[in-house]
Amino acid sequence: MLELNEGLKNEFRRTAGALKKRFEQRPDRARIRAYINESSLGRFVKSRKMSDNELERLMEKGGVAGVDGSTNSTGGMFPYVITLQQAMAKCTVAQEEIYFYDVLCPLFIGEDLNEAEYQQLVKSNLAVLEAQAAISAVKKYRPAVMLIDGSLVRLKIEAKELWESLKAEVLKAGTLLVGVVEGISTRIISSALKDAIPDAVSGACDWELLLGVLDVGEGLEVTPGCFKEGFRTVFMRTSFDPKPIGIDLLEEQYENLELVENLIFTLTPEGSRGIPLWLDLIDKKVKISDATMEGLLKAYLGKEYAEFLTPKRAKRSP
Repeated sequence: MLELNEGLKNEFRRTAGALKKRFEQRPDRARIRAYINESSLGRFVKSRKMSDNELERLMEKGGVAGVDGSTNSTGGMFPYVITLQQAMAKCTVAQEEIYFYDVLCPLFIGEDLNEAEYQQLVKSNLAVLEAQAAISAVKKYRPAVMLIDGSLVRLKIEAKELWESLKAEVLKAGTLLVGVVEGISTRIISSALKDAIPDAVSGACDWELLLGVLDVGEGLEVTPGCFKEGFRTVFMRTSFDPKPIGIDLLEEQYENLELVENLIFTLTPEGSRGIPLWLDLIDKKVKISDATMEGLLKAYLGKEYAEFLTPKRAKRSP
């Protein structure tokens, strides 16, 4: 704190104060719940923990599969960048792990991409890898439920060439396709309740308005047509963490929404950040760490040429 000049500290104090005031002006829990109940936005539902027998029957039907992906890039100046990506699918009824992976470098893509275009390519390419992993797992294991890390809408947009194939496979196999969204960035509640909530929180993200509003195990099922056409969406609190997660389900599978809510609640430890344990385990296995990137550079590029991909800021003295 001492190394900051007073002017910078004052500016930070002013901004932090404005942010605190915004949080304080959020409608309280009772008021938000009343606003939602009085609107046509959705309804509150309570989930329950599934019994051992119910879980066993689910395993007999193919179990639960999960898909997650990871991206990491060397820190060089664009276009002297190497990006590693991998997606992994794993099912509770099999030891095998399914991987799809790719390595990208702007210098060898064959197109005159700028940095923003490259980042968009990286984003869409990861979605493609995740869709490929999901399709492969459905064909191989025919799981009862397929959990995808992130919104299903993201796959529909970023991996549009594979989306219809994935959708067709899960419907043919009878697999419930479920998107689990950790970082909710949508604003459907503030949009629907814009005339009821204070101007200070106009345009607030859904997680901000629902923070601490839901009980543990409770969800807000969004009314069909209000959000994400072709999907059913639920905002749900699955642990002691007061910040909700999002759940997407295909419209064609909406009759299984209660089962999905109960399953995700059952698979999520109470003291966790609110993500189903199976997805968390996959996340840890698929993640490409900075240490891995550094090791690959040293092993395959050599110290001399690795200098091309090492920014000067990495050489600053502590």
